[in-house]
Amino acid sequence: MAKSTEGTDKGGLAEEALREYFKGLGSFVLRGLPVKEGSETVTDIDLWVYTRSSPLSRHITIVDIKNKKRGKAFERAIWLKGLQAAVGADDAVIATQGARDSAFKFANRLQIKVLSSGIFDAIVKRYSKDGERLSLEEVDGLWRTVSLGASNVSTIMETARLEVSRGIDFAALNHWVDDAVRFLKEARDRERPMTGPLTRAFYYCCALVAIGADYLGRAHVLSDHDARKEHFRSGMIFGQNDDAAAKRYLDFAESVATEFLDQSGAAAAQIRSGFERAASELPVEGLVEFFSRGNSGSELFKAAQALEEAAFSKACVRPSELRSIEAKVVIGLLSDYGNIRRSEILGLSEPSGKTKPEDVISQGSLPV
Repeated sequence: MAKSTEGTDKGGLAEEALREYFKGLGSFVLRGLPVKEGSETVTDIDLWVYTRSSPLSRHITIVDIKNKKRGKAFERAIWLKGLQAAVGADDAVIATQGARDSAFKFANRLQIKVLSSGIFDAIVKRYSKDGERLSLEEVDGLWRTVSLGASNVSTIMETARLEVSRGIDFAALNHWVDDAVRFLKEARDRERPMTGPLTRAFYYCCALVAIGADYLGRAHVLSDHDARKEHFRSGMIFGQNDDAAAKRYLDFAESVATEFLDQSGAAAAQIRSGFERAASELPVEGLVEFFSRGNSGSELFKAAQALEEAAFSKACVRPSELRSIEAKVVIGLLSDYGNIRRSEILGLSEPSGKTKPEDVISQGSLPV
């Protein structure tokens, strides 16, 4: 059955086909990432392709797609090279119907790859039919109909995608975690069952959390568990993985308190103990522990793929119906972070009146 084309133009259909092609190669793919500087919209990234070829390798490719006979490949190559540098991508690809032999040579000088017209046409023809998936335009149309505070879901999701083009860091990861929990609570309260636009937005943010955590863990793949754990704990508490910076802020606060408030040092000691207590009470430990596991990267990548697919599935399913165990793990951890019972989200059956107390499995001991 052909995919619905409502709201999706010729270029959008080509992007969906190329997205499916790169996904089939084993990559995690996002469409339509806005690129902004301040409040000014610069452009957008047609496809953002994240490849995890090994535990040690993460590779980001941006793809510019023009489904036109006269695609101006020379101009696109120069423009795309600049965009690649601006967003910090490892590679860039031009996919257009109008690529000539001379364009290949010119793009090669810029270290830009060009997808030949024949391959482009073959991919669009083969992958243009997908009866199980909605396009970005269709899902964004659903998001636009749902108000959330003073905005709507579409606007919030655009901001979430914008964080990807700016470069994945701990500030972005923390942003996505907060967005995911917000959408989870809204979907739980407003969608019965959880299969509507809010649930789709929740799945999408969960996918961003998973891929962000995998990317941020790449530098510590060969580190011991304690080093990885400290890397994620510092990043999720302070927004950066620089312990020295956090120490400098705390030392500065203590010195100011000692100099201007209490020269005995008692106020400074209270500041330090209060800060350490507040940090220890932040609900990030479950996420930190999972992100720090030796094999978490592979699990996070699988979860991201499954959750992105769930966000755009034509038949959106409830969290409890997801087939991916890795996806459920991420959802369970975010439920914990948001102080939401996993049984409310993952559909775990409540114990009946005949169940013995010793037979009841506590939330914290569940596999997901």
